[in-house]
Amino acid sequence: MRATVCGVIRTLYREELQATMRGRFAWLGAGVVLFALGGVAAAATQDSWVDGYGIIAYFLVPLAFIPLAASTIASPRANRFVESLFTAPVERRDWFAAKILVLLTLAAAYYIALLPMFFVYVHHVPLPLLLRKFLIWTPWILMASVAIGTLVGVLFIGRSIAAPAATGMGVLLAYAAFVPLQELMVARGNGATPIGRLALLSPAVLLKNGLGFTLVTGTIPATVAITWISVGIVIAGALVIAAWAFLRLQGVETWEATRRQAWGVTIAVGAICLMPVLFADANYDAVAPRPNAAPAIPALFARGNGNFGLTDPGGPLPSRCCGTILNRDATPVGTDEDTKQDLLILLPVEATQTIAALSLRLDGQAGLTVHADPASVVSATGHLEAHAYDSDVGPLASDGHHVRNGWMARVPVTIHPTQPWDIGGNRYPLNIAATYTVDGEASRSLMARTAVNAQVSTGIYEMAVAGSILPILCFAASIVRWRRTR
Repeated sequence: MRATVCGVIRTLYREELQATMRGRFAWLGAGVVLFALGGVAAAATQDSWVDGYGIIAYFLVPLAFIPLAASTIASPRANRFVESLFTAPVERRDWFAAKILVLLTLAAAYYIALLPMFFVYVHHVPLPLLLRKFLIWTPWILMASVAIGTLVGVLFIGRSIAAPAATGMGVLLAYAAFVPLQELMVARGNGATPIGRLALLSPAVLLKNGLGFTLVTGTIPATVAITWISVGIVIAGALVIAAWAFLRLQGVETWEATRRQAWGVTIAVGAICLMPVLFADANYDAVAPRPNAAPAIPALFARGNGNFGLTDPGGPLPSRCCGTILNRDATPVGTDEDTKQDLLILLPVEATQTIAALSLRLDGQAGLTVHADPASVVSATGHLEAHAYDSDVGPLASDGHHVRNGWMARVPVTIHPTQPWDIGGNRYPLNIAATYTVDGEASRSLMARTAVNAQVSTGIYEMAVAGSILPILCFAASIVRWRRTR
């Protein structure tokens, strides 16, 4: 008997999966989605890849399976296929199980589609903790999205999929919004307040707490046992309620539940919503692990009011110089290769004074090596450049006034960053100490903890290629499908 049931479900699953992909725009739609993800993956290489691409691919898109599942479950009633289902010699439970398996197959296919970009990433960079957590977070979000979307598709029956699709989209937006809300509440120490607990309504928040990582804030729950129990209740409860309602409480087009059964459905749905809000762990007392190996740099994104900048050899002073990141507005330097640059030193000395001597010490950290030829440093005083500043923006002189027309020293340097911790947005710490002497005065020093922005130089091209393989296959399949059905 069990073998017969499994065989029926296998047959229905195969037919439903083929029917799903036989849609005129199914392959085209899949190609567009994957092409967009590939474009995001390539663009995200210009900064922190895990933060930019990871949030979209591993979090937001999996939540989109909520309206997708809702529409898929509700569509048989909208296109009147359910009339055949209720009169055909096929058990409704077998068809329902096959439909859920199709949704889970689509979810698994999406997860597999992320692997080409992932392999490009780990080819260049050691797997960071945040991406390792994402790899576990995403399949759980996909399962929760399929379960909740199935429940929505069953509850909102009718001759149109507008209601379940719109409800699924609303649930998606709420679940997505609860993630930054929870991060904000925890960062302010209000994670256990009623509003902080309300964010636990989102399975994504529950799973993030259960896996023990954060996106921004610095603390996580000290215990996670009830959190994981809540996750199981939400996923299993949604599927059980959906199956019960579809198999026992609904007819071809309408509900056939008694008042008592209707209240039972309402109470059950409310229970799986309230369980995590009331009981899931919210004791945010443990220190969150670091998402990657990026070094800490104070005032990393500060702009201006510095004395050091980078430019191409012989290039002018950058228009928005000089912040903590020396090459912030320029193309990041490539990792594991030498890059020639000019280090510009804005000396707080009026151009009417004479610089007698200049020395420079460069201390790169976290895998960064910066070398300046000693002879070039010594000869820099003989090639000083005068630079005029706007009012009250020049460097501060020893007496406290802003220099209006001061000296700028140019020192050729070779930059060689290694051991990147991301494919883009690697900000390597660089401690700079410059000592100079003005005629007739004692030596003065300029010291700063700056940063050099670097990236894997071939990352954008490799990501673009990896992200285009599956979309091209999908577009080819859509063309073949179109030619067969035109």
